[in-house]
Amino acid sequence: MTRVVHKHRLRAAAGLVLVVALGLAGCSTTGSANDTSSAASTTLTVGASSGIPQLNPAIRTFAFEETLFPLLWTGLTKWDAAGKLQPDLATSWTSDTDATSWTFTLKSGAKFSDGSALDAQAVVDTFDYYLNPSTATQESNKLATISAVAAVDPTTVRFTLKAPNAFLPESITGVRLIKVSDLADINSKPVTSGPYTVSAFTPDSTVTMVKNPDYWGSPAKVKEITLVKTADSTSATTSIRSGDINVLAGLALSDVSSLTADSSVKLIKPETLSQAVTWEVDQTSAPFDKLAARQALAYATDRATILKTAYYGQGVVSQTNTMLAPNNPFHSSDLRTYPYDLAKAKTLFAQAGVTDGSTLTWWSASAFPEQAAAGQILQASLAKIGIKLDIQTNDTATWAAKFYPAGKSYPGYIVANYQSTPASPAFSMNFLLSGRCECNWNSAEYDKAFASAIATTDAKAQQSYWDAAQKLENEDVPLITPVISAPVAATSSKVSGVWLEGGGQLHLEGASIK
Repeated sequence: MTRVVHKHRLRAAAGLVLVVALGLAGCSTTGSANDTSSAASTTLTVGASSGIPQLNPAIRTFAFEETLFPLLWTGLTKWDAAGKLQPDLATSWTSDTDATSWTFTLKSGAKFSDGSALDAQAVVDTFDYYLNPSTATQESNKLATISAVAAVDPTTVRFTLKAPNAFLPESITGVRLIKVSDLADINSKPVTSGPYTVSAFTPDSTVTMVKNPDYWGSPAKVKEITLVKTADSTSATTSIRSGDINVLAGLALSDVSSLTADSSVKLIKPETLSQAVTWEVDQTSAPFDKLAARQALAYATDRATILKTAYYGQGVVSQTNTMLAPNNPFHSSDLRTYPYDLAKAKTLFAQAGVTDGSTLTWWSASAFPEQAAAGQILQASLAKIGIKLDIQTNDTATWAAKFYPAGKSYPGYIVANYQSTPASPAFSMNFLLSGRCECNWNSAEYDKAFASAIATTDAKAQQSYWDAAQKLENEDVPLITPVISAPVAATSSKVSGVWLEGGGQLHLEGASIK
């Protein structure tokens, strides 16, 4: 069966400003002298609040590292700005009728930046590395159904699966093709497979990339791209306006309105949203082990005010309290809504033993001021029905230690979090599979519906399974999802070709400067 796959996807970012000189260099790496001596008009400077700590795409530690993926590392498949799957190194793919065997045809003659063959064996080597249990990769869950990868010939790769997976071409977009034999030098002399190579890298500070003259695909339009770590959002906004930086990743939502009318700046937003704001509660301890308490919290959530005030209107409310955005093509039409209703919330809380004078705890990370703002809105709402909310804001390590990984007990806590995922339910909804969500929700019925959706290639049947899984999420309230937020980036008006995935991943591979 031939599948020309067109699905939907998207991912995350944060606030920003320049703290280093553009010429700052760490370890000198690949790239020609002609590439690095480009004029200012052919150099793109990108500011972001996060630095890049290391270059191995398999073991990325922060979401912003994914900005490097399409610049330095190709995949077999990739997403476009509309969230549709496109060929990358693979030119086509087919599966057998039950989607347990997939065959990918590769572009002939592709090479790594050192001139070595980027062929089927290189693909096998990369996947073997990602599939190795000792490789700490966030892609492991998406690759779980793969049992073997083999090179049929130099331009053909075959995947054998343990179980049917109709979404394999989508599942492997995050696997970036690397030269495994050179992994020991990836932070000093990286051999790349994308349109750029690295000319200088200072961990947590700067990465400078230059055009790869031997790239097998569409050539880069900008000779040099430099990513620099920034300091604070106020300085970042000044820098993008003054032209000190050309692109500002993860624009602070509080700064969006001030840049809207500025003709020297363009705001970049995703076509499809898939960054779900989630509040996690422990479903193995009181009071949130009771459905009534979780439903009460859903009704006590003033979603419209949270969107307007905490997220500055950037996003949409989730009236059905589900992680798929309302305009997501897979969103079910048969779901109950959770309007803001404090009277109903008070009644349900009382059924769960949360009465006048009770105290709950809000737990958020200081790196995300919108979380504290949302907590204050919830605090005011709960106060109206006699429930105290103790707001605690923590550094990232302290915040995560309370509830991560799944399996920890945190009674009475409401933990602010967010999920940046592809828009396809195959990737966003897998967060709620048993053993994954830190909310400790384990539903065999949900797992079964999800597995059935993954296994079928029939679109109608697939949607019926997604509907069933969403209904369980909607009715059992494993998470509070008040908002699907919209990440925003900014560029100079002279820059074009920059886009964002729904979860926030910044794409610079098609960027150009007038």
